[in-house]
Amino acid sequence: MADGDGGSEQDDVSFLRTEDMVCLSCTATGERVCLAAEGFGNRHCFLENIADKNIPPDLSQCVFVIEQALSVRALQELVTAAGSEEGKGTGSGHRTLLYGNAILLRHQNSDMYLACLSTSSSNDKLSFDVGLQEHSQGEACWWTVHPASKQRSEGEKVRVGDDLILVSVATERYLHTTKENDLSVVNASFHVTHWSVQPYGTGISRMKYVGYVFGGDVLRFFHGGDECLTIPSTWTDTPGQNIVVYEGGSVM
Repeated sequence: MADGDGGSEQDDVSFLRTEDMVCLSCTATGERVCLAAEGFGNRHCFLENIADKNIPPDLSQCVFVIEQALSVRALQELVTAAGSEEGKGTGSGHRTLLYGNAILLRHQNSDMYLACLSTSSSNDKLSFDVGLQEHSQGEACWWTVHPASKQRSEGEKVRVGDDLILVSVATERYLHTTKENDLSVVNASFHVTHWSVQPYGTGISRMKYVGYVFGGDVLRFFHGGDECLTIPSTWTDTPGQNIVVYEGGSVM
């Protein structure tokens, strides 16, 4: 559980809590990437390169909200309990995340849940696809959190920036990434991948600083009071031919 009134201000930013927004990054494929998903059309997860200096990453696709954190026993009771709420998770306030907890990760953009799917499109036939699911019923959307470092142990609080291992509750396979035919894939596998938890925005910070701009917010930039910074419809993949223009009217 989260600390009581005696908790320090440092605890607000040092440890992960439910309702925090995070990105999961790794270097298993040889480059710094983040777990990402679209959720619209393609529901399979993929990797977003965040180390390319020439092409800025679309981090909005990489943000997940820690919606719930429960002990494994509490999760089993929740799943088997008759009359439990359908669809969405029930939430758990600002609970501090502990190693050994089962967590529910909701994709910020699509409002769907990170899940171990029943399909397998990988060369590894013992693995399962990882993607997004509209509801959180059953165990498919739940992942247990384990320390990747010997400096951490089960029951400890999960710190921001920790390397961790995520295990699917439904299949007991690791959230894994690898390369197949020069393409990076994300699946639930018996092979381990270490993921680094990077904060994107905390639930506590949004409550404290209402009216402030946070990562992922949509902005309009005005020039001269009546013109908006925009990208023309003729935008191409050739950087040297692209220019940013100012237009009047309602431009996002």
